[in-house]
Amino acid sequence: MRSVLYRFPDLHQFEQTVGDPEEGDLELGLPAGETVADGEWVLAIFELGENRRATSAAACASVSPEGARLTFEPRDWRRLAHFARTEATRPGSMPDTDAAALLRPGGEARPAAPPGVQGAGAAGRAPSPPAPPRLKGKGSRILVVDDDPQIREMLTAMLEAVELAVVAVASAEEALERVRSSPFHLVVLDWNLPRMTGIDLCRTLRQEPALRHLPVLFLTANASSQDMVYAFASGADDYMVKPFRAPELGARIFSLLRRTRRSVP
Repeated sequence: MRSVLYRFPDLHQFEQTVGDPEEGDLELGLPAGETVADGEWVLAIFELGENRRATSAAACASVSPEGARLTFEPRDWRRLAHFARTEATRPGSMPDTDAAALLRPGGEARPAAPPGVQGAGAAGRAPSPPAPPRLKGKGSRILVVDDDPQIREMLTAMLEAVELAVVAVASAEEALERVRSSPFHLVVLDWNLPRMTGIDLCRTLRQEPALRHLPVLFLTANASSQDMVYAFASGADDYMVKPFRAPELGARIFSLLRRTRRSVP
């Protein structure tokens, strides 16, 4: 999953950009030199001030004749606004960025929602089919295991946005320590990990009486049918291939939570 970097030398610019989440746009244009594909989910990273204090949020890209834009969920937009008000450092000496150039000019028509993406629209956009009710996790604990820090950060932002409690780790060894010491409701697991692989971790979980029923969803770049069969034979409950669409991942996670009666009704 790719990232897009926004740099703001002036905190006031960032505050104006994210604005009021109830009244302002929920979209940003791309910084110079960045490219995205229509419907692609990316991790938007915001660096602020001389110390480059950073925050991030998942966003869905849309491409139209007017240009490419990133659309944010209202909850993530509010979190960015809160960060601007309370957590970011003072303005510093970073290279100049024209924050106004990142915003859609007033009155410009918004691009249609990208095909296959639901729940990412904003006020004023052309009518689209109604999104399904937003799922809420009500605190179910999810363990994300991936050695890519950008993937960990993106998945954490996406899952916390639907009220799941997320712990993200970079190795199977650390994941094993975590699930042995505290309860989790589901593991989102990469295959290709340093030292112990995701397959090895899944097998280990299935061999331990206290953990054998813990749901495991593989989220991996391994795309062959043979790999999928191998993962299910090792004890996986579900399997998704990167790159992925956030709505599908969310649906599969909540399906597993419902199936195990751990969370939402």
